[in-house]
Amino acid sequence: MPSSLVIVNPRASRIRDDRAAADLLPAIVDVLTRRDGGAPEVVTPSSAEAVVGHARAAVDRSAPSVVGLGGDGTQRAIASVLGGTDVPLGILPGGTGNILGGVLGIPTSLRDAISALGTSRRRAIDLGDVRLFTTDLGPGAPPTRTICAIGCGIGFDARLMSTTESAHKARFGRYAYLFQAIRLASSIQAVPYRITIDDRVIELDASIAMVTNVGDLIPGVLRPRLPAIPDDGQLDVFVVAARGVIDGLRGLATQLMRTTMGGDAGSGTLRFRCHAARLESTPPEPIQVDGDPVGTGALEVHVRPGALQVLVPA
Repeated sequence: MPSSLVIVNPRASRIRDDRAAADLLPAIVDVLTRRDGGAPEVVTPSSAEAVVGHARAAVDRSAPSVVGLGGDGTQRAIASVLGGTDVPLGILPGGTGNILGGVLGIPTSLRDAISALGTSRRRAIDLGDVRLFTTDLGPGAPPTRTICAIGCGIGFDARLMSTTESAHKARFGRYAYLFQAIRLASSIQAVPYRITIDDRVIELDASIAMVTNVGDLIPGVLRPRLPAIPDDGQLDVFVVAARGVIDGLRGLATQLMRTTMGGDAGSGTLRFRCHAARLESTPPEPIQVDGDPVGTGALEVHVRPGALQVLVPA
């Protein structure tokens, strides 16, 4: 039988210590060998391109699964290949945020997440097809294409992702982003945004705009009352107009507590569900995709319903 593939990102914050990944690998191999009837292949790619190459080879041989030991960026690189195929993604949360795994109920303990692979079931979730119109593209150049499993956005959240120090992520985990948000709060500014939600265009001054597939800002800690559901065939748009700390806190509280969709150009916050969205601002704001900074400019995203099979606890 074909064997599963395990992709290890040695730069992921929770396994950066050389011994950390080495200590986990025997347990991973044992669980997958017992589940699949054969030992998995284990690789440690040196780049995102190499991750994609290994995942494609696993799809070509109909591997039982591709397991990513790393952060959300590692899972996104693998998902970019597995989307639209029957090969499922297994998530071992080795990064800082681990948002996707947290929302899908993957244990935060790596040992427990490994054990859960032995009895996991499949869950089909949506993906977003993303087109990036970054300022470094030359005239007439086509947009950069990628996917998102968690979400993407422009503005304050992207600035937060790009300025959070690696050492703090390794030490504090996902709370490093919360600490950095507090540090940056005094610099929040609103600029003109143009938000296209399906066929509706809204122009307003804002400081952050996100299109998400999952709703937890911090899994199990900051969760909106009106959730974003990863397998509903739709994307969720969050927009906050904030000028300074007080406005920022008020906008965050409103988004967390609201129970209805809506908003317009005169609103302090917007919340919509859609199948496609475009986010752009003047001047161009930083962009993030699944927590990774990817430049400055505008983005478009379209939903791919049920495109990715993920292994979740039974």
